[in-house]
Amino acid sequence: MNSWLSPRILIAFAFAFVGAVFAGQMGGPAERILVVFVSMLIALFVAANPDDHDDALSDVLNASADNTQQMPALSSHPQLQSFIDASADAILMVENARVTAANQVALRLLGGNIVGQNVRMAFRHAGAIERLSDPDANHSGHPIRLTGIGQKNQLWDMRIQTMGPSQKIVFLADRSGTQAAEKMRVDFVANASHELLTPLAAIKGFIETLDDPAAGDDAATRSRFLGIMATETNRMQALVRDLMSLSRIEAEKYDPPQTPVDFASIIMETVDHLRNSQKDRGADIAVDVTSDLPPVMGDAGQLRQLASNILNNSMKYGHAGTPVSVSLTPSKSGAMINFAVTDVGDGIAPEHLPRLTERFYRVDSGRSRLVGGTGLGLSLVKHIVDRHRGHLEIRSILGKGTTVSILLPVAHS
Repeated sequence: MNSWLSPRILIAFAFAFVGAVFAGQMGGPAERILVVFVSMLIALFVAANPDDHDDALSDVLNASADNTQQMPALSSHPQLQSFIDASADAILMVENARVTAANQVALRLLGGNIVGQNVRMAFRHAGAIERLSDPDANHSGHPIRLTGIGQKNQLWDMRIQTMGPSQKIVFLADRSGTQAAEKMRVDFVANASHELLTPLAAIKGFIETLDDPAAGDDAATRSRFLGIMATETNRMQALVRDLMSLSRIEAEKYDPPQTPVDFASIIMETVDHLRNSQKDRGADIAVDVTSDLPPVMGDAGQLRQLASNILNNSMKYGHAGTPVSVSLTPSKSGAMINFAVTDVGDGIAPEHLPRLTERFYRVDSGRSRLVGGTGLGLSLVKHIVDRHRGHLEIRSILGKGTTVSILLPVAHS
């Protein structure tokens, strides 16, 4: 027989075709590539192994002759384990409702002794057992969302593909990260709505009060209420501005800046502006900038926002009349510039430090609103630093104060 039409080649094409169909039903490009890769490796191995004539291929020929034999078990293929172990997702082979092979990810997830077990013992999940316990069921490969495999709150997409009589291949992809990202999005929308509605409610209440002739005709009351309304309006304006900045920075996070920027000049401009606009605390700023610093590769507008946010935070949360120390120095290697701002204040407890760059996270909500914070300042700083391929570190000692340090790469000469 022509070698290109041999049963071995036909089986290889069958494996490749099934893999392509399965991949076409997956949502993510990485998953499609993985499935095609695994199925093609299996197909190539089957096509290139002539020794299979005496066992697997003879079974296929006999099955074709009298239709009484089943297709040879894919799980018995000698190189299957190395193929499925290459996957970052959990992969299992199931035959007659029994696990016949599993990669290392699946063994870590479900247990090291699942091979050979019935699917009821291997999975211990009603949804998975229901779909895998019937050996004759046909599966389309569409994802099935499962919760509780592994850890209680883990979310998985299970895909099942029929590979032969009573044989199935099962893919389990962890979707917990997607769920966490969706929760962050929902929380962000809820927090942003709350932060906008709070000043709006105050403004609406004062407008209704001023509409009363008794209050509206009193000059002192009118002046006080209008001042509060102006403050709340400024809060909303700052929040909307920060939300727009955050959205723009997130959209550009994969596009690192390519323009050399004199960061030392930006720091000095920011310090001068704060000294002139906030004369009480502005006079407390002490600057130590190394001369002849090289430029950084950056976005000038975002770096101004970064410097302003950090300095404003230190001035707000440091004690009145205490120094706000600003330094700009080269790193030890000379490949980066270190920007550090230190205040003298109450400090931050260690359990809060990892969450300071989360959107709307506040150590003390009441004090933050009192000093006019939007809850997005450090989140914006973190996004700007990440876009500039830098590093942000926050160190704090309770009762002494906080230091925020940022390393930014210097521009290539």
